[in-house]
Amino acid sequence: MKERICKISTSIIILSSFLLLVGLFCYKSNDFFTSKSMAISTIAPVNSDTAEMTKVIEDIYKDRNSMFITKDITNLPKYYDVSQKLGKWSLEHEVKRLSYFNDWSCQRDMNYVKVESTPKVRKITNTQRGLRLLVDEYYKFQYTYKNDANPTTNIFGVGLTHSMDLIKKDGKWIIYSDWYLDCFEDALKAYSGEIKDLKLNDYNKEKYNLQNCPKILPEPKAVTKGKYDKINAVKYADKYCGIPWASGNLKKYNNKYTNYTGIGGNCTNYVSQSMGDKEGGGLEFDGVWHCTYKKYGGADGTSAWVNADAFKQYLTYSGRGKIIGKGTFKELISPMPDYQCGVIQKLDLGDLICYAKGSDIDHFAMVTGFDSHGYPLVNTHTIDRYRVPWDLGWGDKNIKFYLIHVR
Repeated sequence: MKERICKISTSIIILSSFLLLVGLFCYKSNDFFTSKSMAISTIAPVNSDTAEMTKVIEDIYKDRNSMFITKDITNLPKYYDVSQKLGKWSLEHEVKRLSYFNDWSCQRDMNYVKVESTPKVRKITNTQRGLRLLVDEYYKFQYTYKNDANPTTNIFGVGLTHSMDLIKKDGKWIIYSDWYLDCFEDALKAYSGEIKDLKLNDYNKEKYNLQNCPKILPEPKAVTKGKYDKINAVKYADKYCGIPWASGNLKKYNNKYTNYTGIGGNCTNYVSQSMGDKEGGGLEFDGVWHCTYKKYGGADGTSAWVNADAFKQYLTYSGRGKIIGKGTFKELISPMPDYQCGVIQKLDLGDLICYAKGSDIDHFAMVTGFDSHGYPLVNTHTIDRYRVPWDLGWGDKNIKFYLIHVR
């Protein structure tokens, strides 16, 4: 019994000593992280919540979006910390985007009547400066044609994901940096972000003499199993376009499939899904173009299913696709016999547009609609687009387009 009491006493002493050491360690550790003489400092907690930061971003976006219409960018710089290079670059990028959108619409006699975007704050992290936010932004653009007697409002959407740092200056949150993959990046190369005039020019680029060619869509027909159902392909492309207000689908993408965004791009995978999924176009798989389904989702596709260049080669050599036009934007909109709006007028719902930078096949999109003048509209992934005018964002002189009719 004495031996047992002795063992218990010894255990209590050892445990007390251990707890004392832990306490001293925690005390010294706290000393280390809070000592002003140390190189490492704590990140000061910032009191914030998702609702507050959502309101901050909404207010910034609301003012910025109004600038697409007013063309007055006077207020834009006040939302950025231009005392350092990341803030300057972020501001310059927005200036480029506004300038490009203005020029693009003026060249086509289009007029933005309403632009809005909805931010969804997915994550907030404290930083040494302030806050880092992961934000999904869902745009809705509305436009008309200037010379129409009774203008029809056309709508398209774009989805972006931002990683932005915010800091507080004079009691207000402003943008320290804003990083995002921009679907208009290619077209912005020709633009300077320098603010030379607080009012965007109404017109300073070559104007295109686009014709008005409203698309008359045929009545849907029954499609044999295994053949390409274009109407269902478009419905699938809309459902999984990644923009909630347009799709009504909060899942964003179809999780039956691997998402290749960030590992080569998801554009071709998305077009292949729209064409081949049973919920979509239902086009029968073959030995070259197919995907392997898995029990818990994340299906992997063959090279022809996911790679833009391989997909183009497959379509043309298999006979499932036919190139009905190729060239620059100006070449494809040039009037020709029976097609006053150019060869672009030959496109039908469910057809494809392939985008090439020089000889490099870079991107695929599916034709999902036509605006009030018959201008083809497309859906894409990697950067989510819903019924976006087919050439918007592709302004580099080195860009060529392939128009592919799917049989």
